[in-house]
Amino acid sequence: MIELLRETSGSVKPQAIELLAAHLAPGGIHYVIPWPRRSWDVAVEGCISAAMVLKMNDGALIKSGLNRPVPVPRFQQLPKTLSRWEEYRTARRAKGIRRDFYVWSRDHRHDHSCKHPRCVEERDGHCSCFTFLEDMRTARDRPAGLEHGSAQEAIRVIMAMGFIELRAGSHFVKRALAAGETDAALTHLEEMRVIADVCHNLPQDFVPKRRKTRERHAIASLRFHLRELDPDDRAAQWVVRQLQDQGFDYVRVLRDRTKWKHAR
Repeated sequence: MIELLRETSGSVKPQAIELLAAHLAPGGIHYVIPWPRRSWDVAVEGCISAAMVLKMNDGALIKSGLNRPVPVPRFQQLPKTLSRWEEYRTARRAKGIRRDFYVWSRDHRHDHSCKHPRCVEERDGHCSCFTFLEDMRTARDRPAGLEHGSAQEAIRVIMAMGFIELRAGSHFVKRALAAGETDAALTHLEEMRVIADVCHNLPQDFVPKRRKTRERHAIASLRFHLRELDPDDRAAQWVVRQLQDQGFDYVRVLRDRTKWKHAR
């Protein structure tokens, strides 16, 4: 990824590329996808305009457009590891990511767990912003920082997907009982119970008349349901899947201890 970024960097300073390389998730999965800026910019003179979807070391996803088109042979050399359906989902998620490396780095300046010399210099010497903890204390008066929109929009997505999956689950239960597969029916019922537990208190987040109050309640609900992001927590993992599929960057609304634990 970094090699391809250097080849297509154009006027980007090498220091910025090295800083990006230092903050990529070591075991993260990154993607290069065709990303035409105009309808006629699909394949010009054997080149393809592309963008990168990169996973940073704190779990956030950013989208970095390449300054120069990528030659088609160079693009074809990249390993193709996704099925057609996974390619569609990845491109759909990328469409909802509005955060580039510059915006991510501005937020990252408040991460006191990062010991990179450039980050320490900006944080301690040249950053006039609030500290990260002070910034989080004022989050109730600002948008949640979700890439695809506000926390209220994320709650609406969770509710909508929950209703769809509950309806589909009831069909699976009915079909399993008709076939005499009791164990399969009980499995589907357990999945429906998890989704119902997540969704049953969410509508009350939209009761207050003030937008800021609704946003604050939505942030509190997201933090409660995401909790510690325990892999064994089925409810939290279901919420994460819904947010990721719709292109929401939920890392910003996590509790501090959860955020730093997963950043390490």
